[in-house]
Amino acid sequence: MIYSRITAAQITDPLQKLCYGTRLLREGDYSARVDLHLKNEFAELQNTFNDMAARIESEISLRKKSEEDRRRLILDISHDLKNPLSSIQGYTELLMQKSEFPELKIIHQNSQRANRLLNELFELSKMDSPEFSLKTEETDLSETLRQLCGELVPQLEQAGFEYEFHIPEDGIFVLLDTNHFGRIIQNLASNALRYNLQGTKVTVSLTVKNHQAVIDFGDDGIGIPTHLVQDIFKPFVRADDSRNSETGGSGLGLSIAKKIAEAHGGNLTLSQGGDKGCAFRITISTI
Repeated sequence: MIYSRITAAQITDPLQKLCYGTRLLREGDYSARVDLHLKNEFAELQNTFNDMAARIESEISLRKKSEEDRRRLILDISHDLKNPLSSIQGYTELLMQKSEFPELKIIHQNSQRANRLLNELFELSKMDSPEFSLKTEETDLSETLRQLCGELVPQLEQAGFEYEFHIPEDGIFVLLDTNHFGRIIQNLASNALRYNLQGTKVTVSLTVKNHQAVIDFGDDGIGIPTHLVQDIFKPFVRADDSRNSETGGSGLGLSIAKKIAEAHGGNLTLSQGGDKGCAFRITISTI
């Protein structure tokens, strides 16, 4: 019996150590290594495990460096191109005041579009940076959302949209960076205005469920194609596949909005897609 226990321990102890190392790898600790102090078959398994872990750690490190280089490149390019584009816009506007060449209007429109794309690329890359952080403070979300919806009314009316807001009178308090949070609502509204027809109805509601402030932003417009539902928050994904100059969207607005929601400790999800309108849901923990 003693011999059996000793033999079993010589098998179970290395297995437990290997299981523990595997669990660390699964949880993201790629520096995990196993030292069994053995020279039998388990030693070969130990060496195989450690070699695999070292390769994974190296590949993850290279991937992180590549991603950081990509973000830095986008930031630098966006920054370097902003000034020339601003000059093009300024001189084009000046020339448009003195002449009526239709080509000037096209140059101006495309320079504006390129400038918007650069600004959004810059903002998206900045949010991916480790240095990015919000400046939150205790805020009445009900009052903030009323103000944001009030700012949307002129845009909705000009586009011939209908609208309906359901915001409670009682205060709902959350930790909020109001400037960044307003960008979420504006981006959702811009998408609704850009892709839908006159007569579309936009609805915004605010409720509290399980200590979460829940904002539902929806419309009864053309909806989102089924094949895009899973990828709608990825950069450069657009409901309008043609990416023409009429809509002028960059495909970055929803990506930016989702990152802002996540930076608040919340989320932005698509709660309804398809061809019968769409609805987005923003959640943020209440205080």
